[in-house]
Amino acid sequence: MVPVGALGGSLLQGSLFGSMVKLAQMIERHLAGILAHWKRGLTNAFMEGLNSVFSATKRKARGYRSTTHLITMLYFTAGKLRLPQL
Repeated sequence: MVPVGALGGSLLQGSLFGSMVKLAQMIERHLAGILAHWKRGLTNAFMEGLNSVFSATKRKARGYRSTTHLITMLYFTAGKLRLPQL
């Protein structure tokens, strides 16, 4: 297999072929992840969802005075922990 990077050059940058070379280089860089998705059905959807939950918690936590309180709230939110009822 010839590395696609060897085909790229300044002469090809503005052409359609240059765009195809860039696409092939991107596919080569991400090939392991692409194959893992098709072999095992792996995606980063879970991590993206967790990041969304953390971002929402950070937005709610603007009034907290320390990062310890923010980290505690992240544990409660991500761990689906419930506060005890008094």
